[in-house]
Amino acid sequence: MSVNSTTRKKGQPKTLFQVLTEAVNYYVANGWDSEKSLLEWSRKLRIAATREAPDVDVARKHLTSIYSRLVLDGGALKDQPPDGPTRIQLNKLKPQFREELNKRIFSSANLIKLNRDQAVERTVQRFQGWVTSIPPDGVSEIDKVAQKQAFRKSVSDLDFISRRVAIDQGHKLTSNVKYLLSVQSGAIAFQWHSNWRRPGYDYRIDHKDRDTLIYLIRDSWAVEQGLIKPVNGFYDEITAAGEEVFCSCGVFPIYAPQKLPIEFLTEKGKREFNRT
Repeated sequence: MSVNSTTRKKGQPKTLFQVLTEAVNYYVANGWDSEKSLLEWSRKLRIAATREAPDVDVARKHLTSIYSRLVLDGGALKDQPPDGPTRIQLNKLKPQFREELNKRIFSSANLIKLNRDQAVERTVQRFQGWVTSIPPDGVSEIDKVAQKQAFRKSVSDLDFISRRVAIDQGHKLTSNVKYLLSVQSGAIAFQWHSNWRRPGYDYRIDHKDRDTLIYLIRDSWAVEQGLIKPVNGFYDEITAAGEEVFCSCGVFPIYAPQKLPIEFLTEKGKREFNRT
């Protein structure tokens, strides 16, 4: 049986399901006849599966929209306190934010491509395993339909996986933009916020334990002047908000020693606080 898997009506490429149907029907009718035919059908399936697997456009559009909201529209200033950065400071950091966007798009593209290649190879391997296990008396119609659905699912699941990648990279972009803006604007500490109360959120226990805790920023002006001391440690001693996969925690910046609980102030800081 000879099949041209690259053309169909009006010259359009065949879908993965069409190629799968032809491949399954071929082996139901002929059995495993030769290694050459198996390799040829595997090649056709690999081409069709790769063509239908999602690309990086979804992630790129998602990340670009986040960048526009945070940087171009000023959304990164929304969670900042009154003594935090201004729109002027936000605009000055645009080159760094753009670089961060490009890094996230690059990371998303690599992850999506990796997931896509793995899913395609799983589909081909599953198909090859099925072909080589076909009994001499053939397979039933029920088994034939079930196998086609199983082969197809490993690639169709990529749509969901790609969206998860885009969402995760979006959290990382948001977190890093806010971190850079805060540090460059003189923040001295971050207060952790966990979303463990959000229904359905698969939170990490250690992230829940950090909720409301305050971590100092190492080498901040207040630390260098000896006004404050770490109680829970420094922010660079823990994983940052959004750093771990699918983490949607956030941090709120603090800019003045007076806004910290009293136990964070050194003796010098207490004297300065009382004086002012």
